[in-house]
Amino acid sequence: MLQSLLIKNYAIIEQLQLDFNNDFTVITGETGAGKSILLGALSLILGQRADVSVLNDKTKKCVVEGSFIISETKFRSFFEQHELDFETPTVIRREISDNGKSRAFINDTPVNLTATKELTTALFDIHSQHQTLELNSSDFQLEVIDSFAALIDETIAYQQAFKSYQQLKREYEQLVNKEVAAKNDMDYLLFQINELVEFKLQPNEQQEIEGQLEIINNAEQIINALELTSNQLLASEDNIVGKLTTITSAIGKIAHCSDAFQQLHERLTSALIELKDIAVETENELTSMDVDVSKSEYLNNRLNAIYSLTQKHRLQNSDELVELQKQLELQLLEINLADDKIKQLQTEIEQTKKELLKEATIISNKRKACFKELEVNITSNLTELGMKDAIFKVDQTTNNQLTEKGIDIVDFLFSANKGFAPKSLSKTASGGELSRLMLTIKSILAKNSSIQTIVFDEIDTGVSGDIAYKMASIMQQMSKKIQIIAITHLPQVAAKGNTHFKIYKENNKEKTLTLMKKLSLEDRVDEIAKMLSGKELTNAAKENARNLLAIG
Repeated sequence: MLQSLLIKNYAIIEQLQLDFNNDFTVITGETGAGKSILLGALSLILGQRADVSVLNDKTKKCVVEGSFIISETKFRSFFEQHELDFETPTVIRREISDNGKSRAFINDTPVNLTATKELTTALFDIHSQHQTLELNSSDFQLEVIDSFAALIDETIAYQQAFKSYQQLKREYEQLVNKEVAAKNDMDYLLFQINELVEFKLQPNEQQEIEGQLEIINNAEQIINALELTSNQLLASEDNIVGKLTTITSAIGKIAHCSDAFQQLHERLTSALIELKDIAVETENELTSMDVDVSKSEYLNNRLNAIYSLTQKHRLQNSDELVELQKQLELQLLEINLADDKIKQLQTEIEQTKKELLKEATIISNKRKACFKELEVNITSNLTELGMKDAIFKVDQTTNNQLTEKGIDIVDFLFSANKGFAPKSLSKTASGGELSRLMLTIKSILAKNSSIQTIVFDEIDTGVSGDIAYKMASIMQQMSKKIQIIAITHLPQVAAKGNTHFKIYKENNKEKTLTLMKKLSLEDRVDEIAKMLSGKELTNAAKENARNLLAIG
């Protein structure tokens, strides 16, 4: 059950703290007092989206927090799945910051909106005026039947399997389209591969050719430089290595005299070793110089061909061409393997479809098996609500066309008057009749539902007098099993509540605020009297209010 509700900085609500009992709570107030705002705030902890427009004070965050008494046994798996600590009461909180960011918490642990919705939709149901109109929807009617027939778990499992089936079909279509496009380009793909294969590119080939050509084109300069270096370092009589050897020997003789001389000797020794190495390496380079000018034409032609091919494919070098060849060959392999993958997907889709049809047929039969009982229960309740000639039927159309809901299309047929055949709700039921029918359905489903709280937003729209009283009695009876919170304009409903809140607006110097207060018995008399006679309080209205409260 919803134990308490805290609302801060939401729309024209500055702050509200409401405590609820596990019974029948009614909320009344004039039109425009803020009842829809209250529901909007409550919907935030149901996981609905919101933005900064809901902030009363744009410099502060909005907070909506609900405390719930829930069964650990029923919800243990949820808390384990989301790695949450179970606490009683369980506190669900939404925060909307001044920058529009939204956060959700369960027992002070951050969670995503999906987890919030999963928990709150299992805890309570807000019946809006819009939902009454959904009675005309085939999907909503199927949900009613599935709930009544205790098929929720089966339909969820079916829907998950159906989503997987749809994903398989999408993969199949994408693969087929991709294969068709690829096969259309097959000739060009093969041409590209053959061209690269015949070219016989080697790793690093471009860089190596460019290096060879650099040496060939500068051969004379290179040889002259190497000969000069070798001659100056070792070959000439007055060579550098010989001079440095003499210098190093001279300094070596005085190295023992000071640390500075010792360091000079070490540095000269290192320089001498390095120069000797350079001299040897220079001589080796000179000896190994084998400049074949005749290769220049071949290398230039090969390099120009590489440049042309890289430019054609908009690449930078030969290594990228080698990588391109690998990619094109892999693409060709994938095309050749695609037929096998397509056949595999076809088999998987056909098998999945058979399994889905089998499961959908089982669900369809179970749905059909509950029709009679549902029709009897609804007709009986409608009789109690003053519709003694009402007829309610479920029409089922079944085909082999799989949908997310199965293979059924259902239509609730209804007639309120004797002698008239039942027709689709959308064609026959008035607003008041839809309200009574929806309450009837909610009361029947509540008997087997795990939902602990139902909030009715003016479900009594379009009715009055004795019918309103009977609808209130049904809600009161429902509250013996689950918590009922009803927003109402009808005194008959307000009088039935165990707890009565009044929602109202108050103007101060700066702004208008929505407030709520729990009414005492005398306050309830005055509030219900106003609902009976308008704003003017009369003794007769107050007496009628007392009588309604006494009956309630």
